[in-house]
Amino acid sequence: MISLKSKDTEAEATYRRVIGLLLQGIALHAVEGTTGERKRFQEQMDQCIETSSSEPPVSELLALVGRVLRAMEDYNTRTGRFVQQQSADLQQMVSLLIQTLIEAGIAGQQSSSTLQQIEKSLGRIIGNQDIRILRLRMDECLAGIREEAARKNSEPSTVESSAATGDTAVTSRDTRDAATGLKSKEEADRAIRAASEAPEGKYLLIAVLSRVQAINARFGYALGDRILADFAVHFTKGLSPTDQIFRWKGPAMLAVLDRPGRVDAVRADVRRFADAKLERTLEVGQRTIHISTSATWSLIQVVSPFEDLMQQVEAFAAAQLPREYA
Repeated sequence: MISLKSKDTEAEATYRRVIGLLLQGIALHAVEGTTGERKRFQEQMDQCIETSSSEPPVSELLALVGRVLRAMEDYNTRTGRFVQQQSADLQQMVSLLIQTLIEAGIAGQQSSSTLQQIEKSLGRIIGNQDIRILRLRMDECLAGIREEAARKNSEPSTVESSAATGDTAVTSRDTRDAATGLKSKEEADRAIRAASEAPEGKYLLIAVLSRVQAINARFGYALGDRILADFAVHFTKGLSPTDQIFRWKGPAMLAVLDRPGRVDAVRADVRRFADAKLERTLEVGQRTIHISTSATWSLIQVVSPFEDLMQQVEAFAAAQLPREYA
């Protein structure tokens, strides 16, 4: 016959084992901060584990829980400060790099403007997605700077000719959109014209993101730009490296696709990512908001002449874009 006392003893032993396992898990999976702080925290947890395994009375177990909670709070506070300091240091390094590129005249006028926008955005980073968006914009901007530098190096005679004739106007081909980091509509027009001159295997994908007008009106244009940047990242990931993507106008993007397949196969490939909803949870002031958007899109096979192709693109865009973008 099992007595009530033996049942209580068995339950108490189980509780102690559970507490010990929890403490081991807390020590093992502590977020990595500085090496010294993490080691100190784990040593504190080891001491608590020893205390819990020595079968102390319940009152001491309650005090032990308090010690564990205080140790976790202290460690998380110190680790949070360490991570914030690392982030601040990295932001300062990127800011210094941007300022150096601008002041040294390495970046053109449009690239300098984009870099300044990126620098301003550094202080408004909320999560990993924001970092990925800024990294994409930085990659695109630096690629433009490299192309511009290579072009200048390969065309010295053009520069000398301009200097000789007193023509000091500089026309930069880097006209990237500040919100998304994509090339501008003017660049898209040139790419469409080039595609219409050799239309074999070429398609245009035009996509318009929904609800951007409402987001701008309710939460401000800064948040609307972040959603557009997310949209640009999503589409860029879905496309092939040989495809070109541009900011068209308003919440619209346009891509020039170079695909050898039949139109139905290309459309199925596009649908795989273009039909997906974009979901994001953001902190706006004191509120947490969930934003869900999707795109309306059309795949147009490239034909000649250029004017007919542009008419198809403009007709679809006009039907989807809000009035102020038309």
